[in-house]
Amino acid sequence: MLYRSGENLFEGAKSFVDENDETTLFSAYLKLHTLKKLNDSRHIKQIIVRWEIEDLYKKVSDIELYNYCLENNIVLYRNTRIHLKAFWNNNKSVFFGSANISRRGIEALGEYNFELNGKIDVMTFADQSYLNKIILDSEYVTEALHAQLKNIVESIEVPNVIFPKHPTPPPTVDSFLINQLPMTSSPELLFKIYSGDKQEDIEMNCAAHDLELYRIPKNLNETDFYDFLKETFNQHLFIQTFKEAIKTATNDRKPERNGSMQFGAVRRWFSENTTTVPTPRSFELTSYVQVLYVWICYFDKGYSWDVPSAWSQVIYYQKQR
Repeated sequence: MLYRSGENLFEGAKSFVDENDETTLFSAYLKLHTLKKLNDSRHIKQIIVRWEIEDLYKKVSDIELYNYCLENNIVLYRNTRIHLKAFWNNNKSVFFGSANISRRGIEALGEYNFELNGKIDVMTFADQSYLNKIILDSEYVTEALHAQLKNIVESIEVPNVIFPKHPTPPPTVDSFLINQLPMTSSPELLFKIYSGDKQEDIEMNCAAHDLELYRIPKNLNETDFYDFLKETFNQHLFIQTFKEAIKTATNDRKPERNGSMQFGAVRRWFSENTTTVPTPRSFELTSYVQVLYVWICYFDKGYSWDVPSAWSQVIYYQKQR
């Protein structure tokens, strides 16, 4: 189905957001008043915007978006290379086209632009990987970056405006963002999907994320695949830091538990050490922690986990003898 400005465009976009519990929004230009109309369901959880200096100075995008994202538990990224406009349900459905998030764009108000969008529900694995790549290559908007951009914009004097270039740099990964953790339930399943095995949609989407996260080359044989993934995974700063936290954990009341962490302690550690804003709540971290247990123990035999009681998984560092 096609969605046309002045007819059904805004309604189509809003329906997509309302009908999907989690939506990622990509938009070169983004006006906050239009976003608020689209997101009264609070289903938009992640936004990638261009935010060139010229965009912010000319107010085709609003720098106030940063505060709105903080207040509404939305993770914000900046990528000066994007020109696409798309709503993605983080699975197989995407609403996309030419319309920016603005009055003259997707709202089609006043002397609006002629825009055309469409919707598909059958994204391929390659399509999902493409969107994951854009997110992973984007710059996470921290308080410091927001302040830096705001200061640059406010320092520009008119009428002799020369817009400085402030492009999105090559990916400088913040290793402690949640999206830097594996999502596929096991390395074995990731290899099956890499090899062409079809799985349920949620696992396919997780695998698309992980293959891009670890930059796994195409057409590796099984041995080379696992060797590459093991090295890349174990070299990741988050993984190294977390493993060291397990190894050095102490328990004054029960010294025999030194070198181990219970599930609750692990979730608290995640909450304190991840830099994603908003910080994920403890119950939201459960799936990440469970997957990470599997991956760590698969690629490092010095670690293991079990369930010594009905209510807590424990991960252990086993000293080499």
